[in-house]
Amino acid sequence: MKITNKLNLPYGLVKAVSPDPHNKPGEISATTLIQGTKQVILTQRYWDRLEDDVSERIWAVFGTAVHALLENEGENDFCEIELKQKVSNITVTGRIDNYNMATGTICDYKSTSVYKVKAGFQKDSKGVVHGFPEWRMQGLIYAWLLQKNGLPATKCRFIALLKDHSKTEAERDHSYPQSQVFMYEFNVAKEDLEEIENFIRKKVFQYELFSATEDDMIPECTAEERWQKKDVYAVKKEGRKTAVKLFDTQEEAEAKIAELGKGHYLEVRKGESMKCKNYCLCRGFCNFCQQNLVSNEDADDVAKAA
Repeated sequence: MKITNKLNLPYGLVKAVSPDPHNKPGEISATTLIQGTKQVILTQRYWDRLEDDVSERIWAVFGTAVHALLENEGENDFCEIELKQKVSNITVTGRIDNYNMATGTICDYKSTSVYKVKAGFQKDSKGVVHGFPEWRMQGLIYAWLLQKNGLPATKCRFIALLKDHSKTEAERDHSYPQSQVFMYEFNVAKEDLEEIENFIRKKVFQYELFSATEDDMIPECTAEERWQKKDVYAVKKEGRKTAVKLFDTQEEAEAKIAELGKGHYLEVRKGESMKCKNYCLCRGFCNFCQQNLVSNEDADDVAKAA
């Protein structure tokens, strides 16, 4: 990967944020497994041509520093454990920050944003609340790796250090995280391990199946993997720039238009794939990402013109 330095920052900082390829040949890590197969393959395929600037990777320094400071935590704990398990022709790997064998507790540290915590708990179409799906999958893959290596895994704990926490906002807004540290944990059940093994085998199968496939023929990442926002249905009024009201479904919006009558119309605001837009380094080589970004830009232009 090429690391540019548009702000002419010190060499030490450039070196600190310059990454090596995340996976060795024939291996795939727990954090890579939870990414889209297309993203994983294109990132590996075009690694030497990917580009990022030092100024865009500053928070990576904080993450590395946090892990370095906590390496020696826990007198009876094990830190930075590396685990491996063969699945088909691929070796699944995982590096666990902290593990207490006596209690079977996995602990992982995150340096993240308040937004990540606030957006972590979401309701599905049935009203069921789901928390931090990527963290949960990562923790369960670690638990599965421990089990395969004959070690107990009963609980996963994620400790998030909120790098942009504001005490002022916490006092003003009770829905805002009230501490600079947020903890998410869950128990590991037998059913969870069975489910995550099915997920792992499915992702390894996809990775092997499409590794030699042409770029544009690799299936696109799922909406969840792309961090796809939902479409929004805006009820607009002729001559007015802002929406009268926003709805989650087209049916609700059309019912409102029928109620309001003449002069009102529907505007569909397509949800963006936030990872494609801001965080996926291989987006320049991904046909879906390019088409998606262009179509959203066109939609923005239309909305501005209206």
